[in-house]
Amino acid sequence: MLSCLLLCVSSLAALDSVEYRDLLPYQGTPVSMEERDEQGNLKIASTYVDKGAWHGFHLPDTPDYYGSFTGPLFIAQEYSLHLSDSMQKLTLEDLITGKVLDFSQAEQSRIYSKPDGLYQEFDWPNISVSLSLNYSDNRTSVVTTRLVNHSGEDQQWRLTWSGTPFQSHPKLDQYKLIKRVDSWSNGVAWQLNPIMDTWNIQLADASFELWFSPKTEITLGEHNGYSAQTEALSVKAGQSLEVLSAQRYFHTQQERLAHGDIDWAKQKQLLAENRLLWQQRLSKGIDQGKPEFRKLAAKSIVTLLHNWRSPAGAIKHDAVTPSITYKWFNGVWAWDSWKQAVALSYFDPELAKSNVLSMFDYQFTAQDKVRPQDAGNLPDAIFYNRDPARDGEGGNWNERNGKPPLAAWAVWEIYQQSQDLSFVKLMYPKLVAYHSWWYRNRDHNGNGLAEYGANLHPAHLKNGQLNREAIIEAAAWESGMDNAPRFDDDGSVQVLENRNKQGEVIGYSLSQESVDLNAYLFAEKMILAKMAKLQHLDKQSSEWAAQADKLKTQIQTQMFDEETGFFYDIRFDGKESHLLIGAGKGVEGWLPLWAGAATEEQAKIMVKRQLTDKQFATKIPFPTVSADSPNFAATQYWRGPVWLDQALFGLLGLEKYGYHSEAETLARRLVEQGDGILSQAPIRENYDPLTGDGLHCTNFSWSASVLLLIYQQWLNK
Repeated sequence: MLSCLLLCVSSLAALDSVEYRDLLPYQGTPVSMEERDEQGNLKIASTYVDKGAWHGFHLPDTPDYYGSFTGPLFIAQEYSLHLSDSMQKLTLEDLITGKVLDFSQAEQSRIYSKPDGLYQEFDWPNISVSLSLNYSDNRTSVVTTRLVNHSGEDQQWRLTWSGTPFQSHPKLDQYKLIKRVDSWSNGVAWQLNPIMDTWNIQLADASFELWFSPKTEITLGEHNGYSAQTEALSVKAGQSLEVLSAQRYFHTQQERLAHGDIDWAKQKQLLAENRLLWQQRLSKGIDQGKPEFRKLAAKSIVTLLHNWRSPAGAIKHDAVTPSITYKWFNGVWAWDSWKQAVALSYFDPELAKSNVLSMFDYQFTAQDKVRPQDAGNLPDAIFYNRDPARDGEGGNWNERNGKPPLAAWAVWEIYQQSQDLSFVKLMYPKLVAYHSWWYRNRDHNGNGLAEYGANLHPAHLKNGQLNREAIIEAAAWESGMDNAPRFDDDGSVQVLENRNKQGEVIGYSLSQESVDLNAYLFAEKMILAKMAKLQHLDKQSSEWAAQADKLKTQIQTQMFDEETGFFYDIRFDGKESHLLIGAGKGVEGWLPLWAGAATEEQAKIMVKRQLTDKQFATKIPFPTVSADSPNFAATQYWRGPVWLDQALFGLLGLEKYGYHSEAETLARRLVEQGDGILSQAPIRENYDPLTGDGLHCTNFSWSASVLLLIYQQWLNK
């Protein structure tokens, strides 16, 4: 009982601590439905959203918008857009003096964020007004407005809220966003016009609602705007008054009906439960370390939960997307999910499990109507809308390729944190099927070393012939390292057809056995052996261990070059093969250390020869291409920038082979030198290894995951 009390007190302190205020820059006011930078990020740096909701808000950045939370942002199935500059702006009129409070003239004002919500506080001698925005469920955000009377006299106030939605999408002049506006005694609802513009906006029968707890008089205005005015509200001398209002966004009327009307008494209970949940997350995920490192851990947790989406459309389980602020990243990717799940397991194991299950909902089976030949594999990415082959209308859903096999690692790490054996038992046969797919569909010559490749797909044929360019592209996507130099098509790589025992084509491989892929597969065999042993499947455990030993020997003896002291992919042609040294050293060469597949001597050579500032120990360590490679380009996606997942694997590889001080030094350098990592700035997709500048997408989930794991491994002390 005492330990529980102490936990609750300490976590409460963490949630309310100034240390965890303003982790991300939420300030901004939308000027249109969509305003992005040249890279595709929303110009307002961050969006607050919680509970897996599909709508979020910002903090006002000018006095004109004080008393409102700007936005909302809403996700039109697959694209984040803004509904309004401010859909719920508050005006307060003193009915005794007839004056309207000017928020910009408050003697003191505080506008800030905490992990559990957005906050505004304004003080005058006789009155204080505070607003908080928090989430009660996966479709509902609640604004709590509190008035405190500091005078010795009773006060009379009238609250008025108003707002107007944007009229159209900036790229679609003829489209009108609002179909109709409905109002009732204490609410307003905007029905959005259906549209299926594949690359800009997708809506079926979506709606946005505002609800007010006090009795209000609703007036509908021009341009689909509204005003909601309360009766006179009394605040007795020295007393306070609290008013709730709610915003809800639904993709469909079916969702709307499932949620029913607002129950205000229940809202308070739900808000209290969510606050407690936030307290527990911070207590679980953050322990010790310097304040700046604890703050980084909190920012990582918050970033992940902003990108959490609850079930909707084809997404059946709660899942974490790569980024709510980047145009193309509101879906669920396979290998993103595995990394996110590992980090989630440290503070929310149930969400971690759900994140894994969201992808395995679409694990292919032998009865699959589209790709029975890929039984065991998973799509690359799933979205709200399935693709046409699955009777949908989506353009972002992708089954052209798979993604690297890290799912068993994710499940094992979830088990380490949760000790939930039932989850291991549920996932084990799925993981076995997933693992087996690689050897059935991506080991062209049957030698036990797998290749990246492509699935059967219309995009991989052109005029009845293999589309070489498209297949190589899909193979690079399958590796996750889209434009890495090792996938440059110089004409020497072959596109190979893989066939089943009946001679039917079941997929394609490149004539290139990749070192990272086989290191991942080695790690999976070791993990599957542990999982089997947990379930008393001793024979299977021994078989997995024997397979792992064989693959380890192959990696050590066939994929390491003694002269250059590094691991490389193997290019083969029939029985002839050679290491792909000409493409230069890539960060994938460190994967055998992470997996534990290298010899002690190989690890020693790599640390001595490759861990210099001219190669992989750059300002931000572990660039995707060694800095001394002729193909190195510091800012070109997978040709130089540091992707934090690969950096983590490099750091964990050093740790595994006993290079503890080197790993900790580089881990600290990464978080201290990476642009904005320790400040109030979004976590970036990748970083310039030479300057530390943040690159590409903002608020990126797997980078946030890695930073939390770096904190747990090296900074939590």
